[in-house]
Amino acid sequence: MFAQPSPTQPSHTRLNGMVRSPSPAVPHEPSAAPHEPGEVQRHAPTAVPRNSTGSLHADTQVSRLRDLLLADVPAGRLVIACDAVGGIGSRPGDSYPADPTWCAHLAARVPLLEILCGGAQPMVLVNTLCQDAASAQPMIEEFQRCAVATGIDPQAVTGSTEDNVITTQTGIGVTIIGVRPGRAPGTPGPGEAPTATAQGQEADVLVCVGSPISAPDDEVCPGRREIVTLDEVRALLGSGLVHDCVPVGSHGIAWEADQIAATAGLRFDPGRTDLDLTKSGGPSTCIVLACAPEDVGELRTHVSDDRPWARIGTLQPQHRD
Repeated sequence: MFAQPSPTQPSHTRLNGMVRSPSPAVPHEPSAAPHEPGEVQRHAPTAVPRNSTGSLHADTQVSRLRDLLLADVPAGRLVIACDAVGGIGSRPGDSYPADPTWCAHLAARVPLLEILCGGAQPMVLVNTLCQDAASAQPMIEEFQRCAVATGIDPQAVTGSTEDNVITTQTGIGVTIIGVRPGRAPGTPGPGEAPTATAQGQEADVLVCVGSPISAPDDEVCPGRREIVTLDEVRALLGSGLVHDCVPVGSHGIAWEADQIAATAGLRFDPGRTDLDLTKSGGPSTCIVLACAPEDVGELRTHVSDDRPWARIGTLQPQHRD
């Protein structure tokens, strides 16, 4: 296996470099003068830019040492999420045909949304691809675009491809590492007991943004109005009006709404809606957020006019015997 090189320097392997922005990739040529054994290839530390919500400390630094990615983490907690895709793509052994670039996007999208909704700023994107570098290049470029879209410095994208043996099936792994200042609500510190403190508040409205769609029952393709975008989620969270937020996975909307309620020590009281609250959200095509009733209208302005937007219920006190 070969590690993917830094986007700021040529590689010593036969891999091409990765793009620094959403523009098409411009491959780097291999280095004409490889390092001697034991020599360290160094890259100047690059400050990860503050995201739109200002939640990441400005002194976060990411640098490279050979195949390692080094991060100086500010005071706070690391938040880590991952996802995998297998057998879905355009390779001969794949069970379900799909565009490989879109597969890469969805593989990165799920953990990115989990990190963002967890109140953290994504800092590092790690991808592991079970195929050769040449065929993986479009996927690597898509990871770069996802990184830029969520405030990750291009130098903080790293990964590996399989160039030693022939593979015939798509295999993608993505891990996102984020930083959340301080402690997560309801999370105990060293020696502390869990607390009931949470972001959701009594009488909060729960809103589903986007709609749940999932293959093979639905065609999950780029541009569908049901799919809430990464930019929209960042805008919603950046408004400061969202009390809690979760991406919807395979358990469905109601299950995620119950998670928000349980974290807050409350219960989800479903309202009238045409949405199927039990349908799988697939690659998190929609999210559930909690907010004050008076802020619903303002939050609606942060997403596309044609994006599905539905109140699904409220947070209420637990039933008492």
